[in-house]
Amino acid sequence: MARPKKVQHFKLKPYRNTAGTNSWRITGTKPDGTRIRQNFADKNTAIQKLADLESEIEGHVAVTQTQRTRLIPQEIADAEAAIHSAKGRKISTIVSDYLALEARATSRGMNLQTAIAFAEAHYRHEIQVITILNAHRQFVDSRVTESQKTSEHYESAIGILLKPDPNKEIHTFTLADIEKILGRYKNLNSKKTYFRAFKTFFRWAVRHHYCLEDPCSRMDKLPKDMSQISTLSLEEATRLLYASIIYKDGTAASAIAIGLFAGLRPSEIRDLKSEDILKEKIRVSGGKLRRTLKRSVPIPPVLATWLAEYPFKGLPSGWDSKMRTLKKAAKAKKWVQDIIRHTSITFQTERDKNEALTAYNCGTSIQMMNRHYRDTIDDDKTVTDFWNLTPIRIRKEKPEVDLPAARGISWPPKTSLQKLVWQKPLVHAAADLGVSDVALKKHCVKLGIKLPPRGHWVR
Repeated sequence: MARPKKVQHFKLKPYRNTAGTNSWRITGTKPDGTRIRQNFADKNTAIQKLADLESEIEGHVAVTQTQRTRLIPQEIADAEAAIHSAKGRKISTIVSDYLALEARATSRGMNLQTAIAFAEAHYRHEIQVITILNAHRQFVDSRVTESQKTSEHYESAIGILLKPDPNKEIHTFTLADIEKILGRYKNLNSKKTYFRAFKTFFRWAVRHHYCLEDPCSRMDKLPKDMSQISTLSLEEATRLLYASIIYKDGTAASAIAIGLFAGLRPSEIRDLKSEDILKEKIRVSGGKLRRTLKRSVPIPPVLATWLAEYPFKGLPSGWDSKMRTLKKAAKAKKWVQDIIRHTSITFQTERDKNEALTAYNCGTSIQMMNRHYRDTIDDDKTVTDFWNLTPIRIRKEKPEVDLPAARGISWPPKTSLQKLVWQKPLVHAAADLGVSDVALKKHCVKLGIKLPPRGHWVR
């Protein structure tokens, strides 16, 4: 049998007074025809009155059902209001759940309202769960527009995140995880390099809905390493230029001169092409800022003399190895990354006496100019001598440099060499001459000697 529907004789509605205050109004009619219309300033009091009226109509007298309680009248009114608002749910369950949520929020250092606001702002129902191992490969494959060197850097840097646990899900990474990984490195530049790579990776992950936020965004800013600003002295620059002339027939001379007199970054020189060298300027469209900035760098007279004698045809093969050799030959007291560019900007600043112009030509900012490159050389003669370091003057001075001695090879005549390479395999022929097979092959190509085709000695 269905339970009879409960009839409610009175209604409780909010009411706004003419004075602008809020009240609660009870309206209804008793069985004897008496109309009830009462206003209450407190909602809890109004709810209690409503319950009393309904009980009176049903024949229940609240005062006769007195029970012992420790609650004061105000607390009893609060309980009545809570029961009315619970809509059938147990008050004890509601309070228990609320206290549990409040404790969880407090353990994270926030109140419940702040925790809910954070969840509302960051919740993404479409987030995809993916491990760092799988995301690492996707991220590296997405760097198709980067240079090979940059892609390799990202692959190795993000690979560091794999070491603790390759199956760790990206959205579970916290700031503490990043700080722990970076804390293993004592070198500040290593920390900065990996931090930038991590930041790029997590921003990519946020865009692909693999995590809610970039944990690197909440990390304290790493301090600046002022020790990385250093320049070559006039004597050290002279030794570097002379070494570039006499080493390997001057294959590195043009690149060194461009860095030293035009102030290009190493990455910009690496991307430079021969067609970018115009009559009066160098067009820079690659390197570190290839996607955001393009600029033209004027060619000073001293650089023009170097490019006339040593035209730039791109970086020579084995550039990194050649640069290490030239670095030793320069005998610099302190060699830091980008020291050639630092030297150029320093001497440009002292020559032009215009930080804004130098900053514009070198693709940097006036703030950086004032911080690192201002008033670093006191002798005007030193500045003048630097901008007169032409190839002719360098050859006259012949500063002492330490370069590996070139091993002299006594090559046989062309006819004898041609017979030798057809008598035995190239490896054995090279061993007879005391050279490598690669050196022998290059020398034969240079002389125009035809070599046996691939598979000749197998047949």
